Amino acid sequence: MNTDPESTFEAAEVRGRRGILDMEATMIVLDQTKLRAQVERLAASAEFARADRMVQFLRYVVAKTLEGDTVALRERQIGISVFERPSDWDPKTDNIVRSEARRLRGKLEAYAASNDPDETVRITMPTGGYGVHFEELASDVAPVEQPVISPVGAPTVPLGQPAAGAENIRRPQSGLLRGNRVWLLPICVVVLLSVLFVAFHYWPGTRSRDDEYEIEPFSAEAGLQFSPAISPDSKTIAFVWNGGGNQFDIYSKSVASAELQRLTHDSLPSIHPAWSPDGKQLAFLRETGAELPQTGAGGEAQLIVLDTVTHRERLVRRMQDSLGMWGSSNPLAGCQTLSWSSHGDQLILTDPSGETHRLISISSLTGEQKTISSPGGSDQDCYARLSPDGKTIAFVRLISHAVGYLYTVDVTGDHLNRLTRDVKDLRGVGWTPDGSHLVFASKERGVYQLRTISVQGGESSPLPAATASAADPSVSPNGKFVVFVENHENWNIWRLPLKGDEIGTPQRFLASTGQNHSPSFSPDGRTIAFVSDRSGSPEIWLCDNSGQQLRQLTHFAGPWLGTIRWSPDSSSIVFDARPKGHSAIFKMAVNQGKPELVEDQPPFEVRRPSWSRDGRYIYFDTTRGGAPAIWRRDLQTNQNQVIAPAGFMIGIESPDGKRLFYQENEQRHVWVSDPDGSSPRQLSQVSPTPDLDWTLIGTSVYFASSTSTGGTDILAFDLSNEKLKKLGHVSQNLALGTPSFVISPDGLTLLYAAIDNSSSEIKLRRGALPR
Repeated sequence: MNTDPESTFEAAEVRGRRGILDMEATMIVLDQTKLRAQVERLAASAEFARADRMVQFLRYVVAKTLEGDTVALRERQIGISVFERPSDWDPKTDNIVRSEARRLRGKLEAYAASNDPDETVRITMPTGGYGVHFEELASDVAPVEQPVISPVGAPTVPLGQPAAGAENIRRPQSGLLRGNRVWLLPICVVVLLSVLFVAFHYWPGTRSRDDEYEIEPFSAEAGLQFSPAISPDSKTIAFVWNGGGNQFDIYSKSVASAELQRLTHDSLPSIHPAWSPDGKQLAFLRETGAELPQTGAGGEAQLIVLDTVTHRERLVRRMQDSLGMWGSSNPLAGCQTLSWSSHGDQLILTDPSGETHRLISISSLTGEQKTISSPGGSDQDCYARLSPDGKTIAFVRLISHAVGYLYTVDVTGDHLNRLTRDVKDLRGVGWTPDGSHLVFASKERGVYQLRTISVQGGESSPLPAATASAADPSVSPNGKFVVFVENHENWNIWRLPLKGDEIGTPQRFLASTGQNHSPSFSPDGRTIAFVSDRSGSPEIWLCDNSGQQLRQLTHFAGPWLGTIRWSPDSSSIVFDARPKGHSAIFKMAVNQGKPELVEDQPPFEVRRPSWSRDGRYIYFDTTRGGAPAIWRRDLQTNQNQVIAPAGFMIGIESPDGKRLFYQENEQRHVWVSDPDGSSPRQLSQVSPTPDLDWTLIGTSVYFASSTSTGGTDILAFDLSNEKLKKLGHVSQNLALGTPSFVISPDGLTLLYAAIDNSSSEIKLRRGALPR
């Protein structure tokens, strides 16, 4: 849809005259002729003369502001109407409107600074939106405060002294103050103050000074940029960048310039930088067992301190690292944050070994380790940030996949205090310089948003950022900006024909602008269940086997859910969900019914269910014993039985019901045993990456294997002859942390969830913080 800005402006002018700008005698009417002339003057100015699309953008926002059309002033509608984006355009993956709005603001400011004597109306676009403000200028009489029209037409009056360049500002030609009618002045003051009160409290788009802010790009290179760390003097930011490929190194960049410096040079990922209090050292982790970050596999981590002057590295400590994906779909971003003590002698971080993920302190000199927190069950303490006074640690306790709460604890491990109560996915936390508030990222309606909360607790408040997604925040020590990561990620379900021992050409099958994963065929082959956040939160959807007739099945309106498995008669499904925080298993009829709780073991995780082929049992894994173990629940007696010991997950019966397959939690190998767990043996050639991406059909195990050069191999292991065969290769990386690799009952179609877009950039938010 293309909108002619000229005709739109004319129509808006008519509506504006008889609408919100047509004020009574007590109001100062904005002269539409002057406004129209000023727009043309801007279009011909040096700032806009060779920027046709920018002129079109300006005409559009002026016209829609005059109409009071707030819908048309939304980012997505501007992209479609002005920048000719398609109707299904997703602003999360294309920031053209935001970047062009910054340019437009700059051009308007440059023109205003030129003090053009012919300027009759000052046009500005305040940050935080796309509506424009108009200020009529004149010079016939002595200066007074000038009227301002808000983005939706609400008249307001700025307080304080005249703006810069007041020598060129002329008085409006209003009859209210003409001659000696001084008696009207008190009336005008009362009316204008009333308008101010209404506009401030009720009109959309009107913000207090404390809410004014500016978003600016900091690092927007191709690929992934994350884990920003601000230097103590607030002048430099260190961060991780993969160079658009698989080489993850630490870089630094000045806040005031575009100069980029590479600090590490290693084939292994260097991640999670943190500045020492004196700014002379940078601590980070090097993942020595994670050459393939897309696999989610862990290994050993090295805690290293880098001298920023000599660039010499010093090894502080080696530790085992099991890369967790609860905190991020990028396992290298993980849920880790390093934080120095105020004296520079200790480093606070998450212990990356095993399942505990507790907070620890490590001596930066000796490598000696001490425990700070002790999360229960399979909880993980992440994103540790030390307060400015060095006495308190703020962190996120993840209790399940994409579910966490914000806590504080003394550095001694005492006085644990939970601040948030909502079941939300939290991604990072930072302190305000005075230590009174925390800035954190919370997933709201499918995207991460910045919020603030007092360290004393209470309700959190949004910190507006006017961006598609804002995670991993950090506040500058001088309090002038917040740095955060804007993520762009899109998962879709693809269909791949299977042709004997080969694969066909993949085609996108189920797609939206968010995440689609966990497809599952019904045994009769007619219906596909899958997870999608197209409604704003992850829910289970149904469609027919051609991808049509979509229908939303669940309405949890909560965090992550998945691992959908059908009953043998195709009438019901089981799945795991987290309406109360920890994962639990639910059963639901697909025609009519509500989710029925089958198994819940708080504070432990109960997840990844599947049916036995006779419909009598449900297999699942639980963390009750620490590492996940596979249990089987008898639906007739409601009795549980341990099938596979600790260290195994996701049990699936063979099509004939005679064998049970399951996967190692650490080494990722698939095992096979009798249905009761007896006679287990490892299938050493079957090691899916990402983990969980394997399935059964006939006598074969089909699985995915990520490659070092990118993309994924599709392989099949035939149990009848113990032979492994490569069926082909797809260029995509598969989605992490979800069983999204299934084959249709007839064996002719493979569905998998792929990461179609994954990028991130670092941005700055300049503006007031809570105090």
